[in-house]
Amino acid sequence: MIKHEIKVEMKDSVSLRNLIESAYNMEGEEGTIIGNEHRLLVNPVLDDELFRVLTGLHNSTVKVFNTEVIDGTIRFMVSEKSGEINLSPISVRCICEDRWIFY
Repeated sequence: MIKHEIKVEMKDSVSLRNLIESAYNMEGEEGTIIGNEHRLLVNPVLDDELFRVLTGLHNSTVKVFNTEVIDGTIRFMVSEKSGEINLSPISVRCICEDRWIFY
């Protein structure tokens, strides 16, 4: 079985930073994901290109990068419902230095 996963850029740094801060428990040097209820709504005005790319990719995984917030990428599960696209983080751990590093 071949696994395909696309890598996309998210321009909305503020929403991405807020999601990471709420979704990961940062005690010590490493952070672990807290539950599975965290969602990031893709804003079609701020991230129109990302919205178009993710349209139709319900239940797919994507790697998102944003050089202002993340060093590397963070993995998300795409959920599309009623014309809205939500991203749920699925990277389990992270480290925070100048920017977040996910694995």
